[in-house]
Amino acid sequence: MGWKGALLEIPVWAAGQFHRPRIDPLRETPRDILVLRPNDFGDLLTTTPLFQALRWRFPSTRIVAGVGRWGRPILENNPYVDEIVELDAPWNNKVVRNQSPLDVAQFIWRSGQVAALRRRNGFDVGIDVLGSHVGALLMMRAKVRYRVGVRGYRGGWSACRSHIVFTPEIHVARAALAQAELLGASRLPEPRPQLYLTDTERAQAAALWRTAGSSQPEPLRLLVGCAAGLVEKSWPAQALIAALEALSHALGHALDIVVVGGAADEAKAAEIVAACGSGVTIRSLAGRVSLRGTFALAEQADVVLTNPSMLLHAAAAFRRPTVAVLGGTFADAKAHDTVWGYAPPYSSVAPLKSATGAAAGNWPTVEQVVQAVLRAMQLRGETQRTLSTEARG
Repeated sequence: MGWKGALLEIPVWAAGQFHRPRIDPLRETPRDILVLRPNDFGDLLTTTPLFQALRWRFPSTRIVAGVGRWGRPILENNPYVDEIVELDAPWNNKVVRNQSPLDVAQFIWRSGQVAALRRRNGFDVGIDVLGSHVGALLMMRAKVRYRVGVRGYRGGWSACRSHIVFTPEIHVARAALAQAELLGASRLPEPRPQLYLTDTERAQAAALWRTAGSSQPEPLRLLVGCAAGLVEKSWPAQALIAALEALSHALGHALDIVVVGGAADEAKAAEIVAACGSGVTIRSLAGRVSLRGTFALAEQADVVLTNPSMLLHAAAAFRRPTVAVLGGTFADAKAHDTVWGYAPPYSSVAPLKSATGAAAGNWPTVEQVVQAVLRAMQLRGETQRTLSTEARG
């Protein structure tokens, strides 16, 4: 956390002395729990198992998710969340543009969103999943009686009644579940994202995927995420184009490629589609489908090829065979997968030899990525054949 963080902890601790807990969730059932996660898409996706753990621990407690407005689609239709409260907090996300200390102070003490929270007359329990000075201040401002935080990351723990200890050796979803354990939870779901789609969303995704002619076998569906939250974590377009051309050459018309992304990714996606040419069955839906539409496409994909981004976690929710391309300024596959990765059928590809801090050439080769995708497709085929055999038996 550093010396600056340690200094900031002093006034946060002092404020906490005036906001003492008036409930013990280990002895009595809380009326409600506020879970704060106004951060990026991947952060919220990895937090979703926490809601199920809390519901199992407190079946009658009202569970409220405090997230940025951009995160609402992730929690829609979630049976373990009673209410979604929008908190467009100006910290630790790539959506709110202005995140100066003044912006933070104005949000906590003057924003209408926080004022609306205060009118609820407080929450029995609050969890700052990120663990930060500002998260602790927000919980106190929202009149949270029993606060749970994180020690050793961004501060705020000294104003909390209980906390976990941050370590880069624990998966982020498992760390969130550890906060439920502090509240007495002993039954925990798998530390994997959870998404709950509707039948309508599934039908719309099925219509978007290409339907092959009856005389041909159904093509393999490859969903491609062309960008990442940070440019330096996004595989260069020319390398991705070369990989898609190689895959199409290897599989021919047996491959159907759909490129997804946000509105900001439309130009890059269009560049990729145009460069691949007419010999590749590929199209872009970047900026044309909703976030939940992207989730539904991921659920029905045979393989997902992505940067270390939101799409990685969406694919993990549906256990889709996934290849994550790691490089740029974060090319350490072991470090990445320890915190953000998943068990197979997820896999990652990193440069064979990486240079710390180098970005431009710090990427796996096209051949590495192509072979990883082909292996994922082969694994998918073997799994399908096994399931088909078991169904017939």
